[in-house]
Order: sequence, then C-alpha cells, then structure tokens
Amino acid sequence: MKKTFYPHILTAVAMLFLVMSCGITDPNIESARLALIQADYEEVIASAEDAIEANPDNPDAYYYLGVAYASMASEQDPEDRLENYETAREHFDTARRLYDEQEISNDEAENLPEIIVETWGWEHNSGIEPLTDDILSSEEDSLQLARHHLNNATTINPDSVQSFNLLAEVQFALGDLEAAEETTRHVIYEMERGDLFNYYRLAHYMMETDRDREAIAVLQEAREQFPDEIEVIQEIANAYLRLGETDEAMEVVGELIERDPENPQYRLVYATQIYQLVQDIDDEIRDMQDEIYDLSREVRQIAQEPGATEEDIQDQLAELERLESEVEGMIEQSFTLSEDAENELMTALDMNPDNPDIHFTLGIVYQNRAAVYQGLRNMADDMEQAEEYDNTAREYLEEALPYYERAAELDPDDVEYWRSLFRVYTNLGMEEEAQEARERAGL
Repeated sequence: MKKTFYPHILTAVAMLFLVMSCGITDPNIESARLALIQADYEEVIASAEDAIEANPDNPDAYYYLGVAYASMASEQDPEDRLENYETAREHFDTARRLYDEQEISNDEAENLPEIIVETWGWEHNSGIEPLTDDILSSEEDSLQLARHHLNNATTINPDSVQSFNLLAEVQFALGDLEAAEETTRHVIYEMERGDLFNYYRLAHYMMETDRDREAIAVLQEAREQFPDEIEVIQEIANAYLRLGETDEAMEVVGELIERDPENPQYRLVYATQIYQLVQDIDDEIRDMQDEIYDLSREVRQIAQEPGATEEDIQDQLAELERLESEVEGMIEQSFTLSEDAENELMTALDMNPDNPDIHFTLGIVYQNRAAVYQGLRNMADDMEQAEEYDNTAREYLEEALPYYERAAELDPDDVEYWRSLFRVYTNLGMEEEAQEARERAGL
C-alpha cells in the first residue's frame, strides 16, 4: 500500500507558495512548483535540473530536487526508499548551504527544516509503531519493518540521536550485534553525542561477543566523560569479575572510598561489589553441595552392590571428603568477604541511617548467610548437627529481619523490599506478617 502522507504536505506547501510568490522570475522553478502540485515528480526533477543548468548555484532548484526525491521515496515500500532518501538528503544539504552562503531567506529556505523534520518524524514514528514495549519480545517481521523505517529516518535526518539509539536496539533484538555496535559507535564517536547509556550499550555489545577487555576500555572512557557517575565504576568492576580478575575489580571500586572516605554511597557501592563476590562463591557452594549429595547416594549404592570392593568404596569416600573440605574452605572465604561487606555497610549506615538501600543490602547479607546454613542442614546426616545448622540459619534470618523492615519503612513503595520480607517471614513461621508482605509485594 502506498504512503501518501508526506506528498500531501508538500502539495499544500507548494500551493501556498504559488499564492505568495507572484513575482517569480525563474520559469524553471515556476514549472517545478506547478509539477509538484500535480505530483509529477519526474517533471519536478527535470525542471529543477534545467534551473541548475542555467544557474548551478540556484538553491531553490536543489530544494525542489530534494522534495521530489523525498516524495517519490514516500510512495515506495519502506525497504525500497533508502536510495531516494539519500539523494533527497544530498540535495537538501546543497540547498541549505547555498541559502546560507547567499543569505537567502525566502519561503523555500524557511520551509526546508520543516520538510526534513516532517519526513523524519513520519519515518521514525512508523518505526516505533510495530514494536512492543519490550523491543526484544517484538516479532521478527515487526523488527525488520522497524529497521527499514529507522534506516530511512536516520538517512533523511542524520542528526537524530533518538532514531540511531532506537535503531541500535532493533538491530540488537534482531541478533545483528555488529550493526548494533556500529550504530552506537556512530553516535558516540562520529556524532559526538553519546551519553552514559550509549557507552553502557556499546560495552554490553562487546561483552555479548566475549570482548570484555574492549568493554572495559569503553567503560574507562565513560568514566573519564562522566567522572561523577558511580554506576560506571560498578560496571567496570563487573567486567573485571567476568574475567575472573577479582583484585582489579576491588581496586577499581576501592578508589571511590579513597576519593571520599566520608561518602556513605561509595561505601555502599564497595560493599555491594564485595557481596557480588560472595554471591558467586555461594552459588558455587550450592552446586558443590548438590554434587556431594549425589556422590553420597552413589557411595551408599556401591556399598550395597554384591561385587563392590573396599577399594571402590574408599575411592568414592576420598572424593567425598575432598569435596566437603573444599566446600568448607569456600564457606570460610564467603563469610570472610561477607564480614568485609558488613563492616562497610555498618560504616555507611552510621553516616546515613535513613538510606533504605543500605538497610536492604544488610538484610541480603544476613539472609544469604542463613541460606548457606540451610544448605548445610539439608546435607547433614546427623540430626543433632542438622538442628544446629537450622538454628544458626534462623538466627541469621532474625538478624536480616529488622534491616528489611526498616528498608520497607523508609521506602514502602519498593516491592522488592516486601518480597524479601515475605520470604523471611515465611521461613520464620510468621504467617500473619508474611501475608501482609505478600500483598504489599503484589505476589
């Protein structure tokens, strides 16, 4: 189906010009205007080219060439418009340059920016229309259509950061990381209009293709451009953690506190980064506990098999002992780092006792400690030891509770606080409180 929205705008404008411009002396420009009213774009082009042949510096001729090619583009399918838009843009650029050089301010000169904006807006909005709110969940056909429209929009108006940013998201959703990266680089380095989000996006594309070193370099650039943005430091640290370079990650975040030891937000960031390490270790602990559980069952099964030898059983028991010893060491490491995070958070809390994020993070610290002991309880064969682990886990949950409650009191609209409270209340058997927290969390 042909799109006629844009040509109708041009026709109305051209008719207005005819009324206002009775003293036209260039018959070729007059012919171009009349042809535009009749939507005879080939004639518009022919008349404008005749005007250029008579006077190569006639800006109106280039203006009408641009209008003609843009009008023809608008009547094509979205995927076929690019060439005519490129030609239109070249003529518009030439017209604007000549208007400026000759200090001409006629109707065409004044209307040129509006023509570009109208065309860009039509293509940009047509690119948004087929997308869902979550671009990644859009259908592939919709994404392809959006990409065509956005390519058209950035061609007719190459100054639109908005269109380039959306185009990069669409390209990423289509799995074209190379194009998404190229588009984002264009905004940052060629347009020189990249904000912090553009740097994050570019680093993310690099990480998606396992180029973490390059991502760190980009984030370091962002840090120089936006020295007051704490989140950049966290992103750099996370990139180091992806590479397994824990010391480098902690050094980067530690610089925040060195910069301003009395800043509670910096200590919160530092503690959060430490705790990211704790969570990674705890994930490994849970995986190994599952492995220990499976191996324990195998040992029991082997022991019951008629042909099992003492050597087979001892080999399995030795492996089981090795895994259990490794888990003990990891738990010790986890708790040592957890205490470091706790100390930083307590210092931050002294500086800013009404910060809900600090309270919430402290709650996470204690709740995750409880989770470690709950895992140990599930692995214990001795009932007395299992009860001891269970009691220790409960104690840590009781420590987490007032911090979660305070966070929810300070910011009662944050559903994540209520979700955490619901889980803790449930584990502690506080049914009435758990029900209220569940409702506040929208669960």
